[in-house]
Amino acid sequence: SAAAYAASQVPSPCCPFMHCCIAAAEMTLPRRIVDCHHHFLAPDEPFHATLGALGAPAYTAEQYAADSAGLPIEKTVHIEALADDGAGEAAYVDALASRGACKVAAIVANCDLSAPDAAAALDKIQAASARVRGIRYILDYDGPFDGECPTHVACKAHATDYLRDASAAAAFERGFALLAARGLSFDLQLCPAQMEAAAAMISRHPGVPVVIDHMGKPWRLRADGGAADAAELAAWRKGMAALAALPQVSCKLSMLGVAVPGWPAGGAKEELLRGLVLETISLFGARRCMFNSNWHINGAVSNSDAGDVPSDEALTMASLFERFHGWVAHLGEAEREALFAGSAERFYRI
Repeated sequence: SAAAYAASQVPSPCCPFMHCCIAAAEMTLPRRIVDCHHHFLAPDEPFHATLGALGAPAYTAEQYAADSAGLPIEKTVHIEALADDGAGEAAYVDALASRGACKVAAIVANCDLSAPDAAAALDKIQAASARVRGIRYILDYDGPFDGECPTHVACKAHATDYLRDASAAAAFERGFALLAARGLSFDLQLCPAQMEAAAAMISRHPGVPVVIDHMGKPWRLRADGGAADAAELAAWRKGMAALAALPQVSCKLSMLGVAVPGWPAGGAKEELLRGLVLETISLFGARRCMFNSNWHINGAVSNSDAGDVPSDEALTMASLFERFHGWVAHLGEAEREALFAGSAERFYRI
């Protein structure tokens, strides 16, 4: 099984030689990086009014350039950041790229695909920038938002499950179906409980490339071998298998502090997370997986959104990619090239 393969690839913690190899690998970087998921935040702009209301600070192209200095990042993909106006955000990012302020080669814009005017909204978004390659509409909903369950704050206002509620899902699928003819992909951010419903919907639209955001967001694993972790991982594995069976579906490896809070401190938490990452790569194949930074504001926020884990505070973009690279140091060069650059280039056509 994929799980068994992944487990076989994780060096035993009882082997000091392998630990030395991992430590050495962590200090190296990939040959090249396409950072296929990051955000600029402009809370004073109308298209980011929601960010402003949430009290989010600005995060600029200049700040990203400083945070990524020295890394072999050749291109990036800007992902919508709770945009109230997908076309407005796309035009803003496009202008930054056109004047050389960033390396954004592709833009993923926000669009409510369930809306009656979704077709017109998509036309407006594509007119705003030739760099637009895809759409994201955050879908992770598993009950009313309370900050503790997997439901994302973006779903707080509508409190709707667009994948499992029959009426809402039908409206969303009508909009999703519009993407193929427009040559657009979809960034799928959801929680494990929604995965089987998502797979069923996606299977009906083979012409829409889909990438799962943030490894499918298994939720706050404790790495204690307990029943709660076992149940969460069982649901995640079942859903990920259903999605991986669809050849048009890929997976991003990022924001992993949602899966295992505190993993940057190392120990059992990092070992668990590394095993899950390798399991995902085994399931999808390296050509359908892509590491990325999810960078915005700082390392703690980029790792988990909440940004409330003390061990994450020292995480830099360089140290993040070093850790990622160390986890897959045993893989071949072609696989590592795909994971850090090639898979993203193929998926986003850049």
